[in-house]
Amino acid sequence: MRDLFFLLFTLSVLSAYTQPKTNWNQYLGSDRNATITGTGILRSWPADGPAKLWSIPLGPGYGGASIYGDEVFVLDRKAEETDILRCIDLDTGVEKWSFAYEAKGEIPYPGSRATPTVDENYIWSVGPHGHLHCVDKNNHQSVWSYDLLAKYGGTLPNWGFSQSPIIYKDLVITAPQGDKAGVVAFNKLTGQVVWESRRLSGYRFHVSPALGNYGGVDQIIMISSCVKNDGLVSDEVVAFEAGTGKELWTYKGLNSFASISPATIVDSKRLLLTECAYNDKYDPVTVMLEIMKEGDLFEVKELFFNTGAGSKMHPPVIFDNHIYLNNTAGAKMQMTCLTFNGEEVWEKGSAPNFELGGLIMIDGLIINQNGKNGDIHLIEPTPKGYREISKASFFNSPKSQAWAPLAYSKGKLIVRDMEKMVCVELKK
Repeated sequence: MRDLFFLLFTLSVLSAYTQPKTNWNQYLGSDRNATITGTGILRSWPADGPAKLWSIPLGPGYGGASIYGDEVFVLDRKAEETDILRCIDLDTGVEKWSFAYEAKGEIPYPGSRATPTVDENYIWSVGPHGHLHCVDKNNHQSVWSYDLLAKYGGTLPNWGFSQSPIIYKDLVITAPQGDKAGVVAFNKLTGQVVWESRRLSGYRFHVSPALGNYGGVDQIIMISSCVKNDGLVSDEVVAFEAGTGKELWTYKGLNSFASISPATIVDSKRLLLTECAYNDKYDPVTVMLEIMKEGDLFEVKELFFNTGAGSKMHPPVIFDNHIYLNNTAGAKMQMTCLTFNGEEVWEKGSAPNFELGGLIMIDGLIINQNGKNGDIHLIEPTPKGYREISKASFFNSPKSQAWAPLAYSKGKLIVRDMEKMVCVELKK
C-alpha cells in the first residue's frame, strides 16, 4: 500500500511538472523566450484565416499583452495625459476594469511601450515616462509606485521608457538605466529596494533585462547600448546575480546601437544576442556566447559573430538547433534562418520582409506578424527554406506599425496594431 501511495504521489508530482504552461504572464511568455508547447493548435488555417473572437480599440502604442487565467492585461495611453492599465476578459473581449495614472507630455511615436508582468494577485508595469506601478488585481489600485526617471536620474530617451519587469522569487526587477543605478530589484509586494547595480556604461534605451542560469547561478542579463560612436558612452552586456545584485561578468563586443531586442537564453551554457550595430552604418549583428563558470569566476567566449543578420526590434525564436529572426539588415530586411554556427542557410530574398513585426513559436510552428500591415503568417520552421503554411489579415490601417510582441494562451492569440487589439482562435 505504501508503495502504491508513493507511486501515485510520484506520478502526480511528475504530472505537475510536465503540464503545459498556459499563462503568457509577461513579455515573451512565461519563460520569456516567445515559445510555448503542448497546446494543440491548428496546423493550418482556412482560406479566410482562423476565427476572430473579438477586437477592441486601443490608442496608438507598441505595448504587448500579458495573459493570466482568463484575463488579458495591456498598458494603453491617452495622448499627453495618462497611462491606462486595462484588464480584458480573454473569452469575450469585454473590459473588466482599468487603472489610470497621470503621465503628462508626449514622445515621438507616442503610446505605450512595454508589456505588464502578472501573477495571481498583482500586476507590475512601467509606462513610457518611467512610472513603475504595482497594481492589486482585487481592488484595482496601485500598491506602490516609483517614478524611475526622478529616482534614478538621467534624461528621458527620445522614445521614452520601454521596460518589461521580471519577477524573481520575491523580487520584481527592472532596468531604469539611470545615472544612479542601471538595474534595480524591488520587493515585489512592498516596493522596498533590495539591490541596485552600478550605473551602466551605455545610454538609457529600450531593451528589457533577461533571466538565465549559468554555472548554477540565477542571473539578470542586461544590454546597455551605445547610441553613437562618440566616445562618451560604450556598450556592454552585463550579468548580475538575481538575488543579490552581485556583478558576475561583462561582455564588450556587441557594439549595439539603440538596443531593443533582449538577450535570449539558449540553454545553461549559451546566450544569444541580436541587435543593430553602430559600426559606421546601421549594420546588423548576431552573436552566440558561451558562459562558463570556473571556481568563482565566469568566462565569456564568442561561439560565432554574424554581421549579416540581426533583429532590431524582437528577439529570435529557436527550434531544432536553428535560429529564426526578422532580419533588419537595411535593404535586405527579411526573415532569416541561422545555424548554431551562425551560418545563414536560406537564400537571400527567399523569405518575405516582415519589417519590425514580432514572432512566436507555438507547438513547433512560428507565427510571424508583418510589422507594416499587421498580417499574421503560420510558418513551418525548417533550414530547408521558408515554408509558409497559412496567412490571415485582421488589420486594415494605412499605417499599421504592428510592432508589439504577440501573446498566446488557451488556444487564443492576441495581436495588435496602432488602432486595435484582436483575439484569434488557434485551438483545434
